[in-house]
Amino acid sequence: MGLVKTIIIKLIFFLKIYNLFHFLARYQITILYLHGIQTDKPSTWQPLREQTTLTELSNTLTSLSSQYTFISLNKAIQILKKEIPPIKNALVITLDDGYLNNITLGAALFKKFTITPTIFVATEHTSCNKPFWFDRLDYALQQITQPEFTVKLQNKPFTFNCQNRALLKETYQQFRTKIKREFTNDEVMRSYLDKLCHKIETTTGKRLTDIISHEENACLASWQQLKEAQQNNNFEIGSHTVNHARLALSTKETIEFELVKAKDTIEKKLNIPCSNFCYPDNSYNNESLEQVKKYYSTALTTDVGLNKIGDNLLRLKRFNIPTAHISEKVLFKISALRQFISQ
Repeated sequence: MGLVKTIIIKLIFFLKIYNLFHFLARYQITILYLHGIQTDKPSTWQPLREQTTLTELSNTLTSLSSQYTFISLNKAIQILKKEIPPIKNALVITLDDGYLNNITLGAALFKKFTITPTIFVATEHTSCNKPFWFDRLDYALQQITQPEFTVKLQNKPFTFNCQNRALLKETYQQFRTKIKREFTNDEVMRSYLDKLCHKIETTTGKRLTDIISHEENACLASWQQLKEAQQNNNFEIGSHTVNHARLALSTKETIEFELVKAKDTIEKKLNIPCSNFCYPDNSYNNESLEQVKKYYSTALTTDVGLNKIGDNLLRLKRFNIPTAHISEKVLFKISALRQFISQ
């Protein structure tokens, strides 16, 4: 099936079908996102979540540079607001969560392609170099030496299969999906996860918190490092709440706190205006949209699609950054043609 798909995509490019749709969508803006960037060498801890390696990122940016013009998020917003003329086939790179590797590994590569990326930071995690729950749990689970580990989830047992990495990865993903479905309040979920992680860490005697300062897959950029990235490497900084909170599952008071405190912290720490926001876990609803509108001029989702003048600036669409060994596959994954087919 993979070979057939490759042949079809090659044919699409050979017959110039891709070129036609790319031309027709030339004034729409493409926004991509990624999280951490990994080296190609083995690390002390290999996250179970899919990561983008430096080589994959380099290959992807090379492919994209043949068809797109890289612009900053702020310039894209100016275009969408009709403040400046459109730029043909404009593409924006964004980075969620604020990992230090976005700077240490990514900065030189972004500079090579004249890219001004935007990092969205969760300010409490940035201030304290506090691991996100999904990294903390991931690391904790990988320290378990017994074949199975059972926990209580809403008074029902859930078993992590720790026999090998593939099985653990599968059950870890199942667990992440399940808790997001089971908990209707984000603060309650985060409290439960904190207790769960503590339980596992007490059992194994190992904590991600103890090694995070030199763990390249979990360490977060400090305010000083973000300031230097902004000043020396043209990074833009945006808000990702205080606690990486899912706004659609938060109270009105919590939403207010997460939005205002994050904005205020970024502006004071970096001495810059903060008007761009990104929804953690793509969690938003009508109430949170109204709250976001009070404090930010734009907000980014992970809803898939291209952006055009007239779109809701509080629901800008993004693609997960595409990776593939074949350039045509990279370009096809985020193409107007693929969007047309999927509709």
